[in-house]
Amino acid sequence: MNRKSALPLLAVLSLALSAFPVNAASVPATWDIDQVRTTPVPHRYIHGLIRSDVKFQVLLPVSWNGKIAIFTRGFSGTELSTGAFQAAALTKGYAFASCDEGWFRGTIADNPQDDYYESRQSLVELTVYTKALVQTQYGRAASRTLLVGTSNGGHHTRWMVEAYPLMFDGGISGFGYNSQLTQWGSVSRVVRNYDVIAPRIDDIIAERARNPQWNPFKERLSPPLTKAQLTALRNIYDIPMELTNGFKYNDGRWFGSEAMWKSSYNALVGYLRDSVPRWDETYRPSGVRPTDAEVKLWNPLNSPAYVQIDLRREDCFGHLARPLIIMHGGADPIVSTGEAEGYKNLVAKTIGRREAENLLAVYYIPGMGHGGTQFDSLIPAQIDALEAMIDYQQSNGSRGAPAPAFIGIYPREPVTGPGNSLGFYDLPHHGDDDDHDD
Repeated sequence: MNRKSALPLLAVLSLALSAFPVNAASVPATWDIDQVRTTPVPHRYIHGLIRSDVKFQVLLPVSWNGKIAIFTRGFSGTELSTGAFQAAALTKGYAFASCDEGWFRGTIADNPQDDYYESRQSLVELTVYTKALVQTQYGRAASRTLLVGTSNGGHHTRWMVEAYPLMFDGGISGFGYNSQLTQWGSVSRVVRNYDVIAPRIDDIIAERARNPQWNPFKERLSPPLTKAQLTALRNIYDIPMELTNGFKYNDGRWFGSEAMWKSSYNALVGYLRDSVPRWDETYRPSGVRPTDAEVKLWNPLNSPAYVQIDLRREDCFGHLARPLIIMHGGADPIVSTGEAEGYKNLVAKTIGRREAENLLAVYYIPGMGHGGTQFDSLIPAQIDALEAMIDYQQSNGSRGAPAPAFIGIYPREPVTGPGNSLGFYDLPHHGDDDDHDD
């Protein structure tokens, strides 16, 4: 059916408790679908629009557990791109909601009304709206709201849980990043340096498979890599980045991820092709929209100040007040595992190591790239662990449990901060290694 929601949807959830200005009177929405579905469990399915342009879906299970899971989408996704989270949450009895956040990667460069930062408002409004729907559907308010997502959604989870601790009780931040500037600046650096090593990438991959501990700067290939190739390789492993608050970390790709560089190269170039014209409209080396060769050379640190400020509006600050779980592939070529390592140490530096140990749990999956079956199969376990962490925090230790030492077979990473995160490949101390030149 195509009709306006019958709910008055007064935002009785006090948005004054959070720091983002949203119309607290109502969240206008229309529906185009309202039906009963049976998979994976019986539920009511609602689909429609918020603010006439943000596509959303809400799933309300018959056997409701009293809680809500809000999903935040990937960089290339829509409201329907929920991966394994939707089935996992719905099977556990959560009311589940997601939206397209008001923009689409493939068209954002040509749509001035769309903006990546719009996700912030869209997620707040979706959460307010879902809480009102839940109240009407079940006759009582939700007792808890989780925020979950991967990649771009993994970034949004930590970003939003930091900013809205009175709206979200905790989150699952799968293989996400800390800043638009660090993420996409590192992607452009990876691809332009990959072009230099591409003629030898198969040799590099083979040597890494033969010797996982291989250090290409001390154990030379045969025939040897050229000076330019060694420099380019270093420029992929070592990518120094800095957040708005001055926190520095290494956003380089980790040893063992080399095979993923090759398989993901075209995807990385595609991200830049679609979005560099939107991130920085001043970047037109040839006077027109940049070519693929030109987007590889884009460096946001050379962009005008207002462009850098806009990119940094989504920076994380480490002001974590609610439990958060991060799982990240150790061979991720798209979002460096250094983003997770950096966030772990950023939180420790910001709120102190002891509090960071209570609130943040980071797990690495060796050999996994940008998501995979290893991560998906552990979503139910991640949800259970997060719930226990929330109970533990809210009860001052009388209920629930601290973060588990393992999720699946993957151990929790120690919180080693406070301090700067230098990642897997410790960039300041290389002795006789080749210098950076990028």
